Amino acid sequence: MVARTVTALTRILDIVSIIQGDQRVQTVFTTDPTNTAIFRAGLDRFLVKLGVEVLPWEQATATRFDLAIAASENDRLDAIDAPILLVPHGLGYQKYYPNSRIVAGMNPDRLLREGRVLPTVIALSHRDQHTQLAAICPPASAHAVVIGDPSLDRLLAGRHRVHGYRAALDAAGKTLVVVSSTWGPHSLFGRFPRLPEELAGALPVDEYRVVVVLHPGVWSAHGQWQIRAWLGRAAELGLHVVPPTDNWQAVLCAAHCVVGDEGSFALYAAALDKPILLAAGTGANTVPGSPLALLAERATVLGPGADLADQIAAAISTHQPDAWAPAVRKAVQWPGRSARMLRPLLYELLDLAEPATEAVFAPAEVPTPTNHQVPTLVVGAREDGHILALQRFPRSHGDRRPEPFDHRHLVADLDRASYRELSSASILRIGGDADGPELFSTEADAMLAQWPNAELIATRAGRAELLVRTRHELLSVRAPQPPPGFDPMLLASAAFVRHAQGRGLVGVDKLRVGARVIAMVSAAVG
Repeated sequence: MVARTVTALTRILDIVSIIQGDQRVQTVFTTDPTNTAIFRAGLDRFLVKLGVEVLPWEQATATRFDLAIAASENDRLDAIDAPILLVPHGLGYQKYYPNSRIVAGMNPDRLLREGRVLPTVIALSHRDQHTQLAAICPPASAHAVVIGDPSLDRLLAGRHRVHGYRAALDAAGKTLVVVSSTWGPHSLFGRFPRLPEELAGALPVDEYRVVVVLHPGVWSAHGQWQIRAWLGRAAELGLHVVPPTDNWQAVLCAAHCVVGDEGSFALYAAALDKPILLAAGTGANTVPGSPLALLAERATVLGPGADLADQIAAAISTHQPDAWAPAVRKAVQWPGRSARMLRPLLYELLDLAEPATEAVFAPAEVPTPTNHQVPTLVVGAREDGHILALQRFPRSHGDRRPEPFDHRHLVADLDRASYRELSSASILRIGGDADGPELFSTEADAMLAQWPNAELIATRAGRAELLVRTRHELLSVRAPQPPPGFDPMLLASAAFVRHAQGRGLVGVDKLRVGARVIAMVSAAVG
């Protein structure tokens, strides 16, 4: 396995997954130390994280192998003593190299050496790419084989795990919006670097979860510290930033809507029939007439100046099934059948008998669970019959949202909110589960004395239960049947509103959060 960049390595891992359990096959990895790719940064750390066997380039190129797999024609393929399978490092061949009209993945100067085609086999995802390759590099077209797209097939194999994916991403019961960006000045992140933060601040936290997936090249070019620094404020608003070596396929499977640019991620989203919004001006290097160009012609362009929440809601509600089918049909032949096309080819190159088991790709693993609470929320309420409707936003949009709700108030986390936010908050949240009513009440009384603007102190007493201390009483507030993803701090806001209305807090009430109605039961303690 010839690893050039993190992007190329993730593609190679999809390929090798189809044979990695065969005990007749030993798989080792190598990387060229003279590789000057700007996106090489992070590759060595990823290889260490995988725990794979990595051979020095000098040893790898001095050894005869039964098969070499590479995902870039820019590797020194002529130095490798093995049959070579060359695969694309994206979905097809959609992009020009920057400042050129050379199609990435089909550079004749890299595919040929003294007239000899270096790869033994060039894997394509669609027969149209064979025509494309024949026009660009005629000798190489004789080595081309259409195998479909392994990464797409892994996505398709994981569709039944979508609920587990969403739960791990803290998106259970919410609409998951995935922001994706390729690399370079014409990418979404290059043109609109504040868009992830704006989306995180514009969407109600109980109804939406925003996740961003940046191309590994972005991380390589700028470094992890810089990316996390740039997105630090967005993370405080609830944005989850997917690390470059984590499982992007699970994230895409889980998405309800994708906000992206003209990169492979958007085309994979189209293949999964997801609602898509594309950022304007991100197609400078897109090959005209390519499936990606066709998708861009059909997709709605995100208007940065327009209401982001309205645009997301409209993209989801107006999405028509198979809207992207013309672009997807031009990008991938035989969706779902790549394993059956690829595995026989691999074993033929290895000169081994293919196993009798069914050739299938395993679905993407469930991501590491993430759960991030926003330090400070602005909350509003309104009467909806006998139901109290609540809506909560991150503090960044507290100057205008929620509208047209009443009883606006701040909820601040004692350990994570700023001094200014704590000073103006009506509800303070004490982290951790309560150690018991008496200890909590004592601590809460001290907090109420320290923060005179606070009306309530709340702490968790269970998965869907709070202990709430007002200036007059101690309450247990719970939701007997909480929906997925329920945050019990909603109960504190409901108690605050009922207290402001002069109502008694003990008894049964009903809340509406988005489209969900939740029962609330309050009882005095002590």
